[in-house]
Amino acid sequence: MVWTAGSLAVLLVVGSVTSWAFLEHLLNSITKINVFGGLDHRPGGGVQGDLNILLVGSDSRAGLSKSQQQQLHVGHNPGQRSDTMILLHIPRGGGRAVLVSLPRDSYVQIPKHKDATGHVVPAQMNKLNAAYSFGGPNLTVRTIEANTHVRIDHYVEVNFLGFVNMVNALGGVTVCTPTPIHDPVHFDPSTGGNVGSGLELPAGRTQLNGTRALEYVRAREFDPSADLGRIQRQQKFMSAMVQRAKSAGILLNPVRLYNVIGAVGKSLTTDKNFGIKQIKDLASNLRSMSPANVQMLTVPLKPGSINTGVGNVVQWDPVKSRRLFHDLTADIPLNKPAKGGVPKVTIAPGSISLEVLNSTSKNGFAAQVGTDLARLGFHVARTGNSPSGSDAKTTVVRYGPGRADSAKTVAASIPGAKLQLDQGFGNGLQLLVGADYNGTQRVRVVQSGQNGTIGSPRTADQDICS
Repeated sequence: MVWTAGSLAVLLVVGSVTSWAFLEHLLNSITKINVFGGLDHRPGGGVQGDLNILLVGSDSRAGLSKSQQQQLHVGHNPGQRSDTMILLHIPRGGGRAVLVSLPRDSYVQIPKHKDATGHVVPAQMNKLNAAYSFGGPNLTVRTIEANTHVRIDHYVEVNFLGFVNMVNALGGVTVCTPTPIHDPVHFDPSTGGNVGSGLELPAGRTQLNGTRALEYVRAREFDPSADLGRIQRQQKFMSAMVQRAKSAGILLNPVRLYNVIGAVGKSLTTDKNFGIKQIKDLASNLRSMSPANVQMLTVPLKPGSINTGVGNVVQWDPVKSRRLFHDLTADIPLNKPAKGGVPKVTIAPGSISLEVLNSTSKNGFAAQVGTDLARLGFHVARTGNSPSGSDAKTTVVRYGPGRADSAKTVAASIPGAKLQLDQGFGNGLQLLVGADYNGTQRVRVVQSGQNGTIGSPRTADQDICS
């Protein structure tokens, strides 16, 4: 379900383990299942040495007492379901990772299969999460492989308790919301059950424990964009969780590392082949990975939703989604411009006025950069020195809530520049030049909604308020 947002942090922690004792402790606590048994007509394996892991969240109440179920507002429904799934791709050689969220309401073809009574069910169009309800992990993998043509190498599933324990073992995770969230639990007569996460959150930054974090990644009733808005919040939560796992000293502290692994191990389910060798390979790929090289995005969708016999659904964009999954299989970096191509933006440089401030000790650097930007058509309102200091390594585009599209144009014009949203900056737009500045590049203006094959992936190092 939606708490797959913590799965990447789980894998980052697991991937940092070098002690055999830790690995054995983890493996002994994990539930192993035969996920890939009987699968046929599978897609090719892509680039030799790459890795595709399907991350799934289960709404299993296993390990939760009745009082805990009540506290977490998760009810006591029997059986298991899955809402949101994430495809994790690690290219050959590691160093970076791509996480693609697959909305639960995706309208996809579920392959022919046998139901619980042994009767054959013909292939049918349905919501993606129905595959898990109909045939568990096995049919889920078959469905995703059939619709993406990406071969799944491993399967990792996390339940309610695992997510809560993981967040608590990390010491909590900080999230950020531009407006207050009010998502009370209430009775829904159409379903005969309760809906709503119970989340009450003020605007700004808030540190959440495991219980409140579960409410945060499950909340959707308050949001008109429903599941798609929730996916965006999940991706921000993934960023926050990865940053927490990397910065809290956990990976260098044997006691804390052991506690994290112990907290989540019993709540993990994997394919039966996910053993010592696979964990060592994962460790090799993830140990030195920077959050800046972890990209998160949602499979490209057609605009809006449609109503079908199975309810409201969203449809994958047939061209963009096919290109995305092709690029993953071929280990092609996302949104890499074609040879001779230029980045695509929606606001022309000539329509943008900004300040350029020098955050290094190099004299006259702001004026030099201002001249470079003026050649591209930008209007440089002022140059000067940054009040924040003169030792910044990274070039940052600081912008207020009303200047997001303009900021993207500035960042696209300066290779390596990072975006930084400042909620209190109004309509302000500043370029804070760091030591990594190495010139500008041309950009191409396109209509909104056409800037790139798959949109702009979020990276795990981005400010959680952006």
